[in-house]
Amino acid sequence: MTGFDAPDRTGEQAAATTHGRVNLAVVGLGAISQSVHLPLIRRNADRIALTAVVDLSRSRAQGMAAASGTGVAAFDSIDALIAAVAAGEVAVDGAILATSGSHAPDVAKLVGAGIRVLAEKPLAFSLAEIEALRGVAAERGVDLADWVRVGYMKEHDPASAEARALLQRVELRAVTVEVLHPADGAQLAFANLQAPPDDVPADLIATLTAATDASVETAIGDAAGDLPKLYTNVVLGSIVHDTGLLRHLVGGIGTVDRARHTGGFPGSLSLGGTLAEHADVPWSVDWHFIPKYPEYRETVTFHHEEGSISLVFAVPYVLNVPTVLTVVENADRLGARRSETRWMQEEAFEHELRAFAALVAGQPAPGPSVEAGAADIVVGQRMLRALAEALGTPIDAGSEASASSR
Repeated sequence: MTGFDAPDRTGEQAAATTHGRVNLAVVGLGAISQSVHLPLIRRNADRIALTAVVDLSRSRAQGMAAASGTGVAAFDSIDALIAAVAAGEVAVDGAILATSGSHAPDVAKLVGAGIRVLAEKPLAFSLAEIEALRGVAAERGVDLADWVRVGYMKEHDPASAEARALLQRVELRAVTVEVLHPADGAQLAFANLQAPPDDVPADLIATLTAATDASVETAIGDAAGDLPKLYTNVVLGSIVHDTGLLRHLVGGIGTVDRARHTGGFPGSLSLGGTLAEHADVPWSVDWHFIPKYPEYRETVTFHHEEGSISLVFAVPYVLNVPTVLTVVENADRLGARRSETRWMQEEAFEHELRAFAALVAGQPAPGPSVEAGAADIVVGQRMLRALAEALGTPIDAGSEASASSR
């Protein structure tokens, strides 16, 4: 075995099977795992057993394993986890992959080892990484639709489900998105996160950074200035939430006709074009990083021939803060009618987790697939290409983004 602290779990594995729980590992123990994934796993202990945690920091993995109760194994790499699973030293049926950067290479490793995966977004930075993942699935003879979900929690939000039903009955005119994004510290002060670890080897960080840089160059070429960081941190790091939501609700973004970046890095991005399945309907995204803004706010509005349907999302790290669905409609002689609905006892991340647990157990389960994640990468590359052209620094002709249709 190449990991550490993996106890004998024979009896516990039998108990987990008896009680109908699935055995999950959490890979990557940063902010989202500490504030969301681990607390929700504890809250759903009737159906999920946490059996392993993985982090590049050995000390953080050991500490999180100890804090999670008895029988949780700790590893400092996915390779070590997979080796322990193969040796029968720990039972893992599924993994939540919450590492930073691209996730597709690690998804491929886990699927290759027979472990189903819920991967945080973005799934990858390049389409080449997606192709490599598809190759692993083909070699193993599995359908990725049955093995992988991408972590777009907003697709599991009851407010989004209601909005989707309403949108099927109206004629769209325009879609607008506004994101007001404060510094992460302002969003996470409540969470009492562990201090950043200092025991990750520098050569390992350098290797991972080089791999990310290579993937980004494949996607957008040797892009100038802040374009690579805008692609990874903003377009595929934050705006991808809205790209995925529009795909889920109205069929996705089609063309990207305009782009503007102001205010330094990350600054503000303004993007626009037309929808994929409603070619005459414009969309716009205005994303603003405002470090001292009092709270995160994301507003997605769909204007149609008889009114508007709007979703307002709060900071994602705080559990059970409801999304607000606002419907404005014609009320005939009364004029205008405005209603607001909140689902106070519902948590989108929790619905996502339960759906993944069902998938791991071999049951039909909703959720975005690898193909959905790949489609959002294509849109992200269109956004980056439009932005590069607006800045007067077109991306390389040989890059993936140059080949995608506008």
